[in-house]
Amino acid sequence: MKISECYNCGSRQHTFYAEENGFSLVKCDQCGLLFVENRPDDREISQAHKQGKHVGVKEFDVTGRFRPSKIPQYLKVLENLFKGDLGSKKTWLDIGCGHGEFMTAVQKYSSGKVTVKGTEPNVHKQESAISRGLNVSYFDIESHEERYDVISMLNVYSHLPDPPTFLRSVKKLLNPGGELILETGDAAGFSANDQPRPFCLPDHLSFASEDILIGILARLDFEILRINKYSFMQFDLNSMARELVKAILPQYKSRIGYYLKWKMYAQTDMFIRARIKS
Repeated sequence: MKISECYNCGSRQHTFYAEENGFSLVKCDQCGLLFVENRPDDREISQAHKQGKHVGVKEFDVTGRFRPSKIPQYLKVLENLFKGDLGSKKTWLDIGCGHGEFMTAVQKYSSGKVTVKGTEPNVHKQESAISRGLNVSYFDIESHEERYDVISMLNVYSHLPDPPTFLRSVKKLLNPGGELILETGDAAGFSANDQPRPFCLPDHLSFASEDILIGILARLDFEILRINKYSFMQFDLNSMARELVKAILPQYKSRIGYYLKWKMYAQTDMFIRARIKS
C-alpha cells in the first residue's frame, strides 16, 4: 500500500530515509515524522498482529516471552509518573498488553485497588497473559463500550497504521478527566546513520518525536501532565561485554556501536501522562 501523506501534518513532501526488509522508511519534510511509505495493507497488518509474524524479504516473529525483569522497571516508571498517588482511579485498560508485565506492575503498585483489564491482538501473548491469571482478551476499540479511568499504551503507537485516528477512539473510552499513559520512542530526530537498528519493518510503521506526540495529543484535547524519558537499553558492564564478544564473532550482530553512543540514546524511551481537558 503506497502512503503519500503524513498522518501528522498532512504534507505530501517527504525524503527517503532508509530501507529495510523490502520496505522504505521516509521522513516528512515538514514535521520530521518517519513512516513506512510502502506498508502492507490493513488486512495484512491485522493478521500479522494476531500471529506475531511479519513478512517482508524475511519473515520474523515478535511474540517473545514473559519477562519478569520488566516488572520492577515498570514499578519505577509508575512511581515517577504518579508519585505514589493514583487518586480515585479504579479502572485501567492496557492496550497491547503483551504478556502482561505492565498489568502486573499496575496491580502491585495499586496494591490490588485498581481493576486492570488488557486487550492484546497476538493470540500467543493472550494465552501467556491469561495463564498468569490476568484479565486479557481482544476486542475492537472502536466498538468497545466500557469506560476507564486510565488507559495505557506501551510500545503500541509505532505499530498503528493511523495513530491520531486510533487515539481519538481511545479517548472515547476514558471517563471524564480520564488519563492516557503513552510510551513510545523519541528518536525521529536522529539521522539515518545514528538511528538504532533494526527498525523491524513492517512491524513498526512510524517513528515520532516528543513534539509530534505533544501536538497530536493537544489536537485531541489532552493536557500533558508529565513526560519522563529513559534509556532504551540497559547500560552496564555485563551488557557491554556481551556486545564486545558479538562484535568479534561473525555469526552474531553486535549493538556495540549504540553502547559507544549511549549518551545519545539515554533519553529516547518516552512515557507521556496526559489527561482529557475538563
